Amino acid sequence: MDFSKISEHHILYIITAIAGFVIAVAVRFFCISSGYDAGTANLVFVTTLGIEIVLYLVLMKTIINQVGKFMIRRKEKKNAKNTCAENIASSEESVHDRIVRERFEQSVTIFCEYTQKALGRYIPAGELQKLNSYVELFAREQTFENIEPVQIPSRQISNNDLYHYGWNLWNHFKGRRQDQRQECVVSWLKTVFTNLSEVEFSTIKEKLTIFDVKSKLTIQKNIPDYLRFLKE
Repeated sequence: MDFSKISEHHILYIITAIAGFVIAVAVRFFCISSGYDAGTANLVFVTTLGIEIVLYLVLMKTIINQVGKFMIRRKEKKNAKNTCAENIASSEESVHDRIVRERFEQSVTIFCEYTQKALGRYIPAGELQKLNSYVELFAREQTFENIEPVQIPSRQISNNDLYHYGWNLWNHFKGRRQDQRQECVVSWLKTVFTNLSEVEFSTIKEKLTIFDVKSKLTIQKNIPDYLRFLKE
């Protein structure tokens, strides 16, 4: 006999059967001791076994039902707890995403306001609107495909002014971009402004912060502070 196949349930059944049999034998013995004949004692023995079997089945069914209900309630509570935790995590993530988005949009709005202050009187409104859209593309690190360059008809804006504008743009969004290299804004300047399309890449990079006493646009390391200063 392979005893490894005997489970805990089998052992429980065997113990229960033995206990029930012992009780039935004890009842039969009590009947015989009380003066009843063997036939009556045997009938009581069989009846006792039958009653024990019925009681055992009823008890087991009740226990199984109660255990099943308990496990279902426990699972429902666990699922509710997990759902609550997921909702809280999702809510926190949504709040974080919203804050990041709002701060980004505010940053773009601030630089567009700076663009209006710095270049608004030198370029047409349509060109200014295009420039603002290209600023947002730079901030989002999106590629430039088939864009229409910005025309600056006024000779009052020099290349050095545009170099300073480009450096201010790069510095303003530096903390929000993954690619923080200045080469990115150099490429942006050459693509966006027709005045700079033919200028050497290395020349633009070298002159991003060049000092020019005649420049209308100067290096601004903090655009929000600069705008507040202009409003005072």
